Amino acid sequence: MTELVFKRLNVESLHDFLDYFDHQAFVDNEKWAGCYCQFYLNDPAINGSQPTSKEINRQSACDRVGSGDMDGYLAYQDGKVVGWTAAGSSLLFPGLPDANDKLARILCFVIHPEHRGEGVATAMLNHAIEGLASRGFSAIEAAPYKNVEEQTKNYRGHLSMYEKVGFEHVADMGDFGTLVRKHLD
Repeated sequence: MTELVFKRLNVESLHDFLDYFDHQAFVDNEKWAGCYCQFYLNDPAINGSQPTSKEINRQSACDRVGSGDMDGYLAYQDGKVVGWTAAGSSLLFPGLPDANDKLARILCFVIHPEHRGEGVATAMLNHAIEGLASRGFSAIEAAPYKNVEEQTKNYRGHLSMYEKVGFEHVADMGDFGTLVRKHLD
């Protein structure tokens, strides 16, 4: 694998994020093609009750990046985006409990289909841990699925990936997955 380069999502990298989600991220999964990683950023009271569309989610991503209400990292290989991870303050994700300004969360990995199984998600996780630690967070949480069948379609990362870098099991959340946490201090 050629070396990966990482960029934090911001106004300057927004075009790359949009291009990736517009044309490449879900070429093998049309059902998720319009998400633009907005689901967990929305108020859960709205998620099931209001229809969202690709256009609405795309505009929400633009608005949130502009206001600083969306965070994460893009992975580039040979100048092209090959992955995305939503990683930022727990306060950005209103549907998840116990948010505070010292807790970060990592919720989504979207790896280009041609680059899955190459270690992109693991490299992105390691980069996100370093980046979030340098920004002063004291802990990071994630919620991978716990059973293998769900992990094969998992956009939250495999449980074993988190365990290998020191995340510890915190709680079984039923169908939502397993809450894992890594302390950074």
